[in-house]
Amino acid sequence: MAEPSPLPSPDVSYASLTELREVDQRSMSRWHVSRTVAIVVAAVLVVLCSGGLILGFGPVYSLLVDEGQWSELCAPDEEISGVTCAKQEVKLQYIYSTSFLCLSFANVASGISLDVMGARHTVCLGLVISVLGNILLAFGQSTADDGVSIIAGYSLVGIGGYGVYISAFQLVLLFPPEQQGRITSILSGLFNFSGYVYLLLEIPGITRKGFFLGYAVLVVVCLAVAFVLFPLNSVSSTSETYTLSGFTIKWPVVTKPKSMWPALRSQLGRKDLWFFALFFGWVSTINAFIGGAIPNIIYKNDGDDESLGDLYVSYLQPLITNGTFLYTPLLGWIIDKYGCRIVLFITLLATHVVIALLLAPSLTAQTFMLIIFAFEQSAFYTLQFAYVLLTFPAEVYGSVQAFLAACSFLMGLLNYAFTPWVQNGLDGSYLVVLLIMAAPVLAMYFFMGLIRNDSGDLKEGAAVDEELEQGKLSIH
Repeated sequence: MAEPSPLPSPDVSYASLTELREVDQRSMSRWHVSRTVAIVVAAVLVVLCSGGLILGFGPVYSLLVDEGQWSELCAPDEEISGVTCAKQEVKLQYIYSTSFLCLSFANVASGISLDVMGARHTVCLGLVISVLGNILLAFGQSTADDGVSIIAGYSLVGIGGYGVYISAFQLVLLFPPEQQGRITSILSGLFNFSGYVYLLLEIPGITRKGFFLGYAVLVVVCLAVAFVLFPLNSVSSTSETYTLSGFTIKWPVVTKPKSMWPALRSQLGRKDLWFFALFFGWVSTINAFIGGAIPNIIYKNDGDDESLGDLYVSYLQPLITNGTFLYTPLLGWIIDKYGCRIVLFITLLATHVVIALLLAPSLTAQTFMLIIFAFEQSAFYTLQFAYVLLTFPAEVYGSVQAFLAACSFLMGLLNYAFTPWVQNGLDGSYLVVLLIMAAPVLAMYFFMGLIRNDSGDLKEGAAVDEELEQGKLSIH
């Protein structure tokens, strides 16, 4: 991507908010590996353990339906919507919407943990949480506590795995700046690629208990590898070789952020930040709702051919929707060439197309929907990272991302109202809720001008920010 235009530092830099770390990674062990080996091992851990595992929801949904989880909620004479009754479908969709919501929480928590405790402890704590999640998924039953353990287990896999994902980017800093963008895009794509892992549930003879207990053991092995691999605190400079942390047991130099507020405060006067936060939170809510509803919508359109519905839900859905990494190079080029505003327009348009296709009673339409949905998510998340990188000072990257994640989390709570309303109040019809979701997206077209687009916009915005800061200083 293009280099961000110079922007003024806020009155309090991020560096001044933290205490200096003093642990030298080179003192951790005598084990040295090339930076390529380090990043490849980290990439494998991202595929096996990242929070992107939850994106492979289709096979998990099919497995739980086949087991009859929550079928006890169905009345004997109740009409079946697709392959589930209304109350059963609500619980199944809660698995995905809750875990997706928890990714927003994990985004904030892992970022803070990385700053406070360092990469090694962030990863290891996350993988312990992931082990617990896999155990809950192995033993959870809908008849025990209304299936809370299944929903919680799936969410914990997402929360725990996010620490691996965010910490892996520390090792990117070992490479020279001209290579970091390419490596970062690969790691970002692997987050979605990990959603393919749950396709293994379709292997004949695989049981839920056996699979997730086995996966818990695999995560324990990955935890040991991560303990050896990741830096105690952080990577501070480029280097062709990297010193492993090994089995040395040390507590990191704990950074104590005094507050993220001073760094973020200087940006809160920007109208584009508030618009982008609204856009990010609302489209995240839509994506979480759609991701959970896709299996039900597909089964409703399979023409009573359940095997065809199984093919879509268990194979085509995860294969297509997790292929977002195929589009990121193109979208990155568009941002470099034409700016962020065009990708915002593409995201809004793709969201409307996905909603329209979801309402079409045809599996052919749903096939196109899956493709456009993957593209929409790719544009959405590419824009998120690119916009923050290109238009905000480096000192506030973390606090701005936390702000966006908090907006996503709060708006995502609406899905706990939308999902039961569709199934219990609207007789399984998605029309009303999807129209409600589409309306604010339509309004956002009229506010696209708020988005800072190219270097000229950025410089102009920087000058305005500087004037605002000077005005505040003169007042105080």
